[in-house]
Amino acid sequence: MDVTEKHPDSANWYCLHVAKGRETAVENDLREANVEVFVPREREMQVRHGRKIEVEIPFFPGYLLVRCVPSAAAFNGLRRQRHVLDIIGGSDGRYHVIRDEAINAFKNMAVTGIPRVATDKTFKDGDEADIVDGPFIGFCCLVLSVKWSRQAKARVLINLPGRQFEIDSMPLAFLKKL
Repeated sequence: MDVTEKHPDSANWYCLHVAKGRETAVENDLREANVEVFVPREREMQVRHGRKIEVEIPFFPGYLLVRCVPSAAAFNGLRRQRHVLDIIGGSDGRYHVIRDEAINAFKNMAVTGIPRVATDKTFKDGDEADIVDGPFIGFCCLVLSVKWSRQAKARVLINLPGRQFEIDSMPLAFLKKL
């Protein structure tokens, strides 16, 4: 955070792919290392042992967002953190920079809740789509499966040159069918 505070115009948000279920552990480790980190979360009601409880779950399980000034040392340090699998990269071979507007929107959702947005009801397994909102904006994806509910979501596969990654809970409102 010291470097980002000294050079705020050079600092960007990046997305880390982490082992599923280890988002909080990586978040805590990075905070201890004085790295600015953000895990978008949503509140959900779950039934455990016959009782309803409200829990906070990551909006994108297996992913968290970090802010740093880009450098080889910073990226190597992030990649070497326990449970970090990779840093999400763009199709041009560079790391994907997440706009501040997307971060602010997620921070706002943490306070106000996820807005209900009309979604394209024609989505089905195997469709291709552009991601038009959220931290993965600009990527093209393949819809692997759709879960219709109050907040319709899809499991999607994003292909990048040389690698691919899945997102288990991409809101359909963030997708535009090709």
